[in-house]
Amino acid sequence: MSAQGPDSGSTDTRLTDRHVVVTGGAQGIGRGIAVRCARAGADVTVFDTNTEDADVTADQVRETGSGATVVEVDVADAASVDSGVEAAVEALGPIHGVVNNAGIQQSIPLLETTEAEWDRHFAVNTKGTFLVAKRIAAQMIADDVAGSIVNISSVGAERPFTGQGAYGASKAAVLALTTVLAKELAEHDITANAIKPGTVETPMVDQWLTEKAAQSDQSPEEVLSESLDTHILDRPAQPAEIGHVAVLLLSAEGEWITGESIAVDGGYLKA
Repeated sequence: MSAQGPDSGSTDTRLTDRHVVVTGGAQGIGRGIAVRCARAGADVTVFDTNTEDADVTADQVRETGSGATVVEVDVADAASVDSGVEAAVEALGPIHGVVNNAGIQQSIPLLETTEAEWDRHFAVNTKGTFLVAKRIAAQMIADDVAGSIVNISSVGAERPFTGQGAYGASKAAVLALTTVLAKELAEHDITANAIKPGTVETPMVDQWLTEKAAQSDQSPEEVLSESLDTHILDRPAQPAEIGHVAVLLLSAEGEWITGESIAVDGGYLKA
């Protein structure tokens, strides 16, 4: 089996007749999750501020035969989230699942981290997850949908590298938020879980490698090799591999899973 898992021709109908919203779906893990959900039969709404790349994701979703729409949304802005959810429902119907993937990551030593940089990490990574989860959960309840919320945290929430103070703290907060969502939404038949990816081949990780290299007088390739030495599996993941787990949690097969944080990290947290 390839690193991608089941190939694009595989039959997977677990999300047929379901509408999934993916935030930060313009590229990287978000794109991988959006396309993987489409391969499982879901119609997908992509929330992102980068609508040009989000349109590329939507085209890839449509190539699977699923419906797709793109909505320009700033997840850190409540009004933007509200209008985005309304547009998603109007375009593709009731929402059955959401993957809160939108996030930022910078490699900044704590003593050099500005208040604005700290606040930005929490605005996007934590507040954005809260605003979207809250709004979509309310929509699910109003539409009488037994839904699923999947929040993308990070192994950095538990075992951050140096330079990940703001990032790791904001992603750790996502884990606490996920637990509370699971407890409070259970009576509405809505599950909430978190995924903690390790090193994944994405533009965000490429940026992190470049920043980390500049701070350590190493090349990005050397930083990557050093990072992978801390994983049991000595390779980065592909975005679709995070999508495989998201599909499970969004499907009927994941109905008995809630309040969990699942590491998809090549063994990083166990190494």
